[in-house]
Amino acid sequence: MHIRDRLLGSVPEIEQIFIGAFPLDSLVEGPIAVIIRKPPSSSNWKGWREESTLELWVKRSAAEEQELDQITDKAALVLDQALLQSGQGVWMTLIQEASMEDKIDSELSVRIRTLSLAAISPRPLGEAGKGTRDPWLEPLMKWSADLLGEHWKVYGSDWPIKPESPCILWRASEMSLTPIGRAGYRCAKRFDAFILAEDKEEEGYCLLKLSEHLASTAKLALDPAIRKYAAVSDVRVNPASANDGYALSDPGVLSVTLTRNEPAASPEAAAPLMREVHHVTKNE
Repeated sequence: MHIRDRLLGSVPEIEQIFIGAFPLDSLVEGPIAVIIRKPPSSSNWKGWREESTLELWVKRSAAEEQELDQITDKAALVLDQALLQSGQGVWMTLIQEASMEDKIDSELSVRIRTLSLAAISPRPLGEAGKGTRDPWLEPLMKWSADLLGEHWKVYGSDWPIKPESPCILWRASEMSLTPIGRAGYRCAKRFDAFILAEDKEEEGYCLLKLSEHLASTAKLALDPAIRKYAAVSDVRVNPASANDGYALSDPGVLSVTLTRNEPAASPEAAAPLMREVHHVTKNE
């Protein structure tokens, strides 16, 4: 189901809907919508993402802004978080971006409002999921779930198409290995969190609670049974994040680095060629 199909019948104020462009002589008195698609982007683990813009055109009049506000509200209600299925049977979620822009075309005497939209799918089209979850990610997920309680759902890098709300979506984003002599190496891993809730207030509550507790936590237990821990550092809040996790360079609304010194792998000792020498002196 395309964006056009979602709008048809759901926003009756829109008189015509065009894909890509439309003939200027077809501009009518009532509002029209123009959907412009951009080339899709993908990466191996973040999934598939297609950017689109929805342009709402309204003839200039005294009530143009109020009319645009009403149409925008209805379109956002219909499109944002909508679960769509393409002609190939691939499911994807539609996300309305925060950006919104108005401009005036004096020659055509219309006001144009542009909404940014993204259709996202957790895995690249036509490819089977084949990732292995980072072993440090499971303890981080458990820590988050214990902190926020049963009301919150916590996902690792194997995100579902339609996550339950409210939820946290964690993913590993960076890893570095630094030698520390013959003793071993220092392993540092960076994790990003994306937060999905019913409203911005609930998302803000989750972000504040996570960041405060991570900043005050010195170590995270990776395996308490064998006293294996990682140091917690560099907790960052990124308010400018798109917060959907599928943009090619999106740090997430919250980032944290876990660090641990790992011992060097000891090579197996070579088997001795001779286990024992028995010397006997013969008396003459």
